[in-house]
Parts: sequence; structure tokens; C-alpha cells
Amino acid sequence: MTRKIAVSIASVALILGGFIVVQAGATTMKIGASGGSLTFTAAVRNATTCGWSSSPTIAGFTKNVKCKTGTVARSARFTANTSTAAKSYEVTLTVHGKTTTIKRWKVNQAAKPPPTTISSTTTSTTWVPSTTTTLPGTSLYYLSLGDSYATGAEDAGGYTTKVVADVAPQHTLILQNFACGGATTTSMLSETGCSGVEAPNGIAYPTMTQLGAAISFINAHPGQIGLITIAIGANDLGGNANNVPPIANNIAIIAGQLRAAAGSSVPILGLTYNDVDLADWLNGPGGQVIAEESVVAFQNVINPDWKAAYASANVTFVDITAASGAYTPFSQLVNDPTYGKIPYAVAQICLLSKMCSNNDVHPSDAGYSFIAQQIVLAYLKLLS
Repeated sequence: MTRKIAVSIASVALILGGFIVVQAGATTMKIGASGGSLTFTAAVRNATTCGWSSSPTIAGFTKNVKCKTGTVARSARFTANTSTAAKSYEVTLTVHGKTTTIKRWKVNQAAKPPPTTISSTTTSTTWVPSTTTTLPGTSLYYLSLGDSYATGAEDAGGYTTKVVADVAPQHTLILQNFACGGATTTSMLSETGCSGVEAPNGIAYPTMTQLGAAISFINAHPGQIGLITIAIGANDLGGNANNVPPIANNIAIIAGQLRAAAGSSVPILGLTYNDVDLADWLNGPGGQVIAEESVVAFQNVINPDWKAAYASANVTFVDITAASGAYTPFSQLVNDPTYGKIPYAVAQICLLSKMCSNNDVHPSDAGYSFIAQQIVLAYLKLLS
């Protein structure tokens, strides 16, 4: 888990013909081929009118509204891209007031993925199943994608094997773990093979990306996919909240392609993470500030953006941060056997991760069990 979130905003002012045009640097966003919604947000000051426009035209988006000082936002609904060529949009916000402010966003929409060929030999676009494709009774495949959280770092299987065990009374899930330690949203989309540590008994894909291998497996097993989980994004953060929107854009692409391959009925769950920066509370006043800021970052920036990205592909968001009690007020204290009287949220992160004891961001055994429980609850709710 990358730590210490920071936010920075930069803009450039140009003096043209006796009046000032303040032009913010263009922001690039991405959306999957299946389409979905994106929200564009900007801070305005001393304004009178805010005009939204797009090129090419996005249906129902163009609008002029009254605005003053504060934050303005507008959502756009992008239709599915049925072409094998990528699309590009430009969204513009023109703010009139004491100055004229122009804010631009570039939106790149992914192309429709080409059909995957399934054959009995291994190529860069072919999946060769390692197990039988004929499943008895109600047995279905469970596909796990993601980073070291999903591989079960320092634990024999992590939450994925616990999910299989917990669901067993209902029906059999056969685990196929594609996760890779150190993976990012970018590497999941573009890196061939796994350069990190694979899951125990995980799936190797030396000639394919993690996402490509999973999609190829899905295509080779129509009607046999029971559950897909995704845990990705922590390694992208880099300690900077400015990285959250690009991560969300990649998540939308990943989720969209998995949804397109699996179909509308397969349960797909997107996970977030434990807030391990809560452990800094134990390090005195300076650490307590870090802990408080981390809660704000997860609650107001990271998780809302990632939840919206998953929702764009009808993927259920499993908020591990909230479920763990991370948002509980710091004034709510408990007596911890190791650290004495500390906030409940801090005691929880000490229980569910190895951060307090070993400065290790990964879940403890109790933490993996907790994540598995949240997955099973969400999964069974979708099946009911």
C-alpha cells in the first residue's frame, strides 16, 4: 500500500488582448469500450456563467449554468464503442466572470476488443486450460485478478482460498488465480507475464497480460464462470492523490472488458484496501495527523472514484476500508492488549494487517479472513 496522500493543482495564466484567460492544463481520462459515466470537476472563482461543451458532441452534455465561487461538476454518459478503433473526446468548461477560465479534459475511449481465438496450442491470444472444462453439478470457476493482496502475500492463498472454503456449503468454486505481486492497473493492461510473485498454484501467462489471460480463460469456458474478484490500484498511488483519477480510468477499462467477456449475469466484485496508514497513529502527534489525513483520502477521494469506476461496468464495489471500521471517529477508544487505550480504527488495522507489528502493509491471517467474509457476503447477496 502506498502511503501519505497529497494533492496538488497547477494552472497557467495567459494575458491576451487586454484580458486574462486562465487555462488549466488539459487532463487525460480513459473509459472502457463498454462506455459508462465520467464526472468532470473544477474549482471556479468569481464566476457568473459556466458553459459545458464537448467535441464530438456527447448527447445531453452541452449546457450553460449559473455559477459563483466553489466547485462545479457535470457528468457525461459515454455510449459503447462498437468500433475496433479507439475514440477520443474533448470536454471543455468555459467559465465567465472577472476572468475567463477554460478547463479542458481529453477522454480516450478504448476500442472494442477483437474476438479471442481459442485453440489447443498456446499463443499470445490463446488460453489453454490447465484443468478439465467439464464441471460436475454446480461447480464453477472463481477468477482472482490483482496484486499481492489477491495473491495472498505471506499467506498460503490469502483471501481467495478462504472464499472457496466459505462458499463450499453453497456450491463448489474452482480457483483460478491470475494475480501478480506488485501489479498495477497499468501492468494488468499492458505487461506480458508476471514480473512479481505469483499466487501459490496460480496461473502462469508468459505470453499474455494478466487481463488478457483472464479474458481468454473466460472465453474458453462459457457459462462456467461463477465469480470474479479484482484487487488492484494500491501500487499505482505513489503517495499522490493526483494519481487517483488515472487509476480509476484504468479500473473502468479493466472492469469493462471483464464484464464484456463474462456477460451481465456473472458476479464481479471490485475490492478496495485496508487503510494501513492508520497505524501511524501509534507514532505520536505527527503520525496521528497522517492517520487522520489517510481517512479523509480514502473516504472522500480514493474509494468514491474507484467505486464509480467499477459501477461504470456494473461491477459491485466491496469497501474493505469502511467495513474494517476505518471511518470510526478517533474519539472512540478501546483497550488494546498490546498498545493500550487507542482508537477503535487503529486497533482494527493492528488486528487486520501486519502494519503495527512488522511495518508490513499486507493483511494478517485475520485480515485475509475478514476480506474473504466481505467477498462472500457480497457474492451471496448477488446470487439471492
